[in-house]
Amino acid sequence: MTTLINHTNAKLNKWYSNAKLDYNVIGNGSLTIENNTATINFTENNVSKTWSMPFYPEYAEFGNDYIFNVWMEEAN
Repeated sequence: MTTLINHTNAKLNKWYSNAKLDYNVIGNGSLTIENNTATINFTENNVSKTWSMPFYPEYAEFGNDYIFNVWMEEAN
């Protein structure tokens, strides 16, 4: 799980770095996984939000980008 969390957090950092350059969006985010729930707490232009989804260890077989990709598609 540590690798998945670190990978997702690195992707979030890169995402917000690009968002700053491309859209002047100032933001950050981080992933936690507890009690079979993946949660990304993120802030964009001083507005804090939380996104979550069910997560079970067997989902790890979908690859390290799975949680990030779902967040990217679903979060608003």
